[in-house]
Amino acid sequence: MDAAGGAQTIQTGEKIFNIGVIQNATFGTVVENRPFNEYLTKELMNAIKPYCPIAVKYLDLVKSKPEWYQLADLSNKAKEIIASNYVGVIGIQLRKLMAIGKEQISDSKQHNYIDTCILTAKRTIQIICFALLSDFWNRKKEQEFTITPEQSEKLAQFFENWIELNYKEYVSLLGCLFAIYKNNNLQLPLPELSDFISQLQPDSSFMKSCEKLELISETPDKDRYTIPNCATAETSLTDLLAVVSFFSVYKMVSIKSIGYEETRHTQPRYLHNFISLGFDSKTNINPERLNYLDKPISTDAILLYKGNYLSGINLFPFVIDLNALTFEGGVKICFFSSLDMDDNNLNYCFLEDNSIECISFTDVLKSGTPINEIMEDKDKRKKLKLDSVFHLFREAKKTIVGDTAGSDTIDLSSLDDL
Repeated sequence: MDAAGGAQTIQTGEKIFNIGVIQNATFGTVVENRPFNEYLTKELMNAIKPYCPIAVKYLDLVKSKPEWYQLADLSNKAKEIIASNYVGVIGIQLRKLMAIGKEQISDSKQHNYIDTCILTAKRTIQIICFALLSDFWNRKKEQEFTITPEQSEKLAQFFENWIELNYKEYVSLLGCLFAIYKNNNLQLPLPELSDFISQLQPDSSFMKSCEKLELISETPDKDRYTIPNCATAETSLTDLLAVVSFFSVYKMVSIKSIGYEETRHTQPRYLHNFISLGFDSKTNINPERLNYLDKPISTDAILLYKGNYLSGINLFPFVIDLNALTFEGGVKICFFSSLDMDDNNLNYCFLEDNSIECISFTDVLKSGTPINEIMEDKDKRKKLKLDSVFHLFREAKKTIVGDTAGSDTIDLSSLDDL
């Protein structure tokens, strides 16, 4: 037995077996030191059952083996089902988490595992916030709604922050947005959010999970990356994702480009070139696809949808695909982080490694260069695309919080063929 922790640890690949228990100093609770991702796999498979037929089929097949989540061959298939079905970027993050869990135990593994748990939870909360912000932006362009001074201040904090909002601030923003919808009798953009509202109560599973993850994220580095905190982070993330298990029926796409085609005496058609975001067990990660339709769609779009992406919620410019804006292959998904403190340019966090991408405003249209010349110059066209992020972010801020700054924002509707 370990005199300090009261436990003996045996490691075999992914598994870390602990004879006894470990006192978690951060939370003051005793936590069983179980194998990485065991709890996550078991609980999320059961959580997505109401939305995922393949999960129902899988659990029916393994019902004769109640410890299936402890058997590598069976649990690996379950992990694949979970990562493939959770929406877009959440599925990608879960796949990372599962890969980390299979590594040999090390300080690096513990560091990466805890950070990935924290980021996965935060991105999940952000997606809900961004969906509500985007939908409310569309509505407020059509009519005015009642927003209290406190709510306006909370919304302005999001648009004007120089340091990315932390867990507590994003949860507070989420509560603010739900209150605005409720006070104005607005239908929520995701129907499942009607049941989710109860999770904003202080004693809910969702709120408790957020509090624990926030506490870990605020723990000094020297004390943060411990085995007990790995277990707490896994449990908290799992409980949070179980609450939003409806995300297993949603998908995300990045629209890369739109082609137009029309011949004599025929209706116009549009070739949608898009990338499905997430882990696809058959085509690997972020498969590129084409769709030939009679309807156009915005080229600057990260769409969150259920069923048909044409009716999805556009998360742009809160979530962007930097590669689509710079005409590169593949995807580079970035979440809005903050304003740059020095020049108020926009900082975005790259999903893959959480590095910062700064979107600088060049105002290329005011250079005096004719628009046709800009379109013929690939570098200037990239600048125009990146400027559109800035313009739309400013327009969203102006519409939602009534900010008059940037009233000279141009109308980009004439540039839909970019």
